[in-house]
Amino acid sequence: MPLRHRILFVDDEPNIRLTLPPVLEQHGFEVKTAATVAEAVAQINASRFDILISDLNVGEDGDGFRVVGAMREKQPDCITLILTGYPAFETAVEALHHRVDDYVVKPVDVEFLVSSLRQKLAAKA
Repeated sequence: MPLRHRILFVDDEPNIRLTLPPVLEQHGFEVKTAATVAEAVAQINASRFDILISDLNVGEDGDGFRVVGAMREKQPDCITLILTGYPAFETAVEALHHRVDDYVVKPVDVEFLVSSLRQKLAAKA
């Protein structure tokens, strides 16, 4: 069986944590979830991930960038995505400063997201 790519999915909204990860798993990914920045950092320190998908505003505005920063520090090769329901020019620019690989607006088009993730993984291989 081929190795499944591991995703850390960080979002404080229970509905999104209950719906998107199972869909990603149906597409062959292994998904761990976190509801807070602290949970996400603990997961980053405990396990290796290929992809981070973090909500922009996990508990406070913009703290998804704290999760990205922790991942960049511990696992610099991890692909990072910021997810937001409130896209703004300022946060898109900040995402560039944090070297985020993609900035995705909710609601997420799952087929597009999976296709994008596979392309990014293939480019790193």
